Amino acid sequence: MKMFNSYLKLVLAGMLLVPGLLLTSCGDDDDGGGVTPDEPNIVDVAVANGYNTLAAALTEADLVDDLEATGPFTVFAPTDEAFAAAGITASNVGDVENLEAILLYHVVSGRIVSSDLSSGEVETLNGASVTIDAAELMVDEADIVDPYDVEASNGVIHTINAVLMPPAPTILATAQANSNLSMLASVLSNYPDLVTMLDGEGTYTVFAPTNDAFESLLEVIGQDNIDNVPEDVIKRILQYHVIANSALMSADLTDGQMAATALSDEDMITVSIDGDVMINNATVTMADIEASNGVVHVIDAVLVPEMEMSIVNTIVEPAYFNNDFSVLTAAVVKAGLLETLIDSEANFTLFAPDNDAFEAAGITSLDGISGEDLVPILQYHVLGSEVFAEDLPVTTDMFATSVATLNGDFYLTNNVNGVFINGNSRVTMAASADGPMDYDNGTVHVISRTLMPATMDVVGIANAAGFTDLAAALTEAGLVGDLQSDGPFTVFAPTNEAIQALYTALNVSGPEEVDDETLTMVLLYHVIGDRVFSSDLTDGFEATTLAEGASFTIDITDGTVTLQDNDPDFADPVVSSTDQLGTNGVVHVIDAVLLPADL
Repeated sequence: MKMFNSYLKLVLAGMLLVPGLLLTSCGDDDDGGGVTPDEPNIVDVAVANGYNTLAAALTEADLVDDLEATGPFTVFAPTDEAFAAAGITASNVGDVENLEAILLYHVVSGRIVSSDLSSGEVETLNGASVTIDAAELMVDEADIVDPYDVEASNGVIHTINAVLMPPAPTILATAQANSNLSMLASVLSNYPDLVTMLDGEGTYTVFAPTNDAFESLLEVIGQDNIDNVPEDVIKRILQYHVIANSALMSADLTDGQMAATALSDEDMITVSIDGDVMINNATVTMADIEASNGVVHVIDAVLVPEMEMSIVNTIVEPAYFNNDFSVLTAAVVKAGLLETLIDSEANFTLFAPDNDAFEAAGITSLDGISGEDLVPILQYHVLGSEVFAEDLPVTTDMFATSVATLNGDFYLTNNVNGVFINGNSRVTMAASADGPMDYDNGTVHVISRTLMPATMDVVGIANAAGFTDLAAALTEAGLVGDLQSDGPFTVFAPTNEAIQALYTALNVSGPEEVDDETLTMVLLYHVIGDRVFSSDLTDGFEATTLAEGASFTIDITDGTVTLQDNDPDFADPVVSSTDQLGTNGVVHVIDAVLLPADL
């Protein structure tokens, strides 16, 4: 303040050396019009003409440079007495809340002299509008008094006998104007109905979490960006911070008080007062910010509804709070398995498919799939115990091993190829003990393809795929019953085109024209007496078949799997589709027939 007083004295001294400079209209410059750079601007005029509190307030609010700009501006300048009547003096301007907003409410863009005033609303630099009564020379409830039409180089000043108080902003505008509530304001903008509610008429109490509160929530739910959280989840959380139809000031809050929220009448917040005022587990850090449509209390933590709170730190958490797992979340809810999977007394391992994993399995929508049908699929992703990455069985030098789920076994490969389930679903994120995916009731691994429990044996898979020529050959050879037994089997299934190409080469029309021994040997040469998934295959692997111990060799080049058989005259089959899981084995599709000998 001493610095400001010294500046004021220097300005006044300078003014005294230039008689007649002030309180004059703008004179002509050397070019015959306009103003010279030496002519006093609005701030100069305010200082020189005794608007001491206004000048001090402009300095405190850091608006001096703004009002020394080109403009032009019209300023409705309260007298020192008017400021004093409002409890504001040059010495306490630093204590005035919303000082900048109040001052800007006194400034209109453009030079408007008294003779040009017209009745109606005029927008101020505050964004809100003042109401002009030209007949009575009034601005809102203040009278325009002498001196008015005080000219400055960049505008005009009219003296008024009262401080204009801008209307309180709406709850939404209050949040938008507070940099510490920018995350709240940002997420609210995603919901037009909430914007309409909190930026319109009505009466609300809002408990507003700070940016730090939102960051803490993200850390708790394992997300690094609020945009990762599903919008319907965020909306539920936002509604839980609003009390409708009531503006509860801090004096209205009592210890133990409960209040229904805009989320639902059942979703209530609880007030506790023991020195600090607490809303659930959040502390009120700034109370009673009045808005035109209610009141805002700033809190240091995000309020979480009971349902979301029950999900936190369970195996459902990473899916529920992440957009990438919205299909899984919807499936769990539709199947009625939410309560099971958030049971705090349970100990599960969830292999969680993201949205892309559902699409990879051919599931692009849950429409048409009943909750009853979803239950066995989801249970097939859950183990009844906690198994971390370091505990997954290693299958190097062996085939996939069976793992018991809540709905039968799946088959896990853990070798140099990676960790796979049923051959075609890769574990893309495996959780370790005490890691970020280790929860109170289990752990979660992320997979690349939704797991589908088997419903048909290997013969049924061939029939369902339309491999009629293979089915006819198996029937002719009397092998259907064998391949419908417990197995396990791995069948490399030739397409109809592949079998017809063989018949053409052998100059026969169908399996009935092939020698029985030869037909049986060829068909069994396509079968391995174990479950062998694509993830179990390595380059150079020798596959022993059921054809009297005859084998073929796996060649893997640039991702293409070729089966090198024992007939040099026919092209070796290429695997075109893999890992169709059956109840008694697995089927891979090949584009040519495997031949155990030179036919």
